[in-house]
Amino acid sequence: MRKTLTALVLIALASAGLTAQTTDMGRGVFVNMEGPINIVADAGLVERYMESDYVMIMLFMLSDPNTTAKINRDTVWVIFNDEPIKMPVLSEFREAYRNENRDARIYDRMGKDQLIQSQMSGYPINWDFDFFPLRSQSKSTDQATLSGSVITKTRLYIKNPGFKPGDRFLITVRDVDNPEIKGAVVIALQ
Repeated sequence: MRKTLTALVLIALASAGLTAQTTDMGRGVFVNMEGPINIVADAGLVERYMESDYVMIMLFMLSDPNTTAKINRDTVWVIFNDEPIKMPVLSEFREAYRNENRDARIYDRMGKDQLIQSQMSGYPINWDFDFFPLRSQSKSTDQATLSGSVITKTRLYIKNPGFKPGDRFLITVRDVDNPEIKGAVVIALQ
């Protein structure tokens, strides 16, 4: 475990150069198209339900042209106050949290798809992948392959570490086999 944490800290530090390129699009949407993995993150629900036990961030990921990246639950992390936060296992999450349907309804009503898709315009979305599918969706996926031609969209839930307005955190994504294929985005909560 200590080796994993050390590796995560090194990855976070290596991603620091990527974080300087994060753009705040407003309404809780943050974009970083630098690095081999491009990320658009929507943290609007974190801002809306900051007191919730678990918080959801919607991620849209696309690799650079001619680059593929295999990601899984162990290669997507949130770094907050220099502490890595890993996604919960789906079964444990479903036992502990019952508001994911509410989150999905509210997210859909927020209507940010055009803002988000403007950053990755012209690419279709892979609807078959989600780290946290709704209970009514039987398919659970723990890994995906990012490509330069299809957007991978997923919910990212983490146990709330006590977020408050003004907090900043980092989301890092890296390839399973090649740590040089990575991306990062900084979220600044309002």
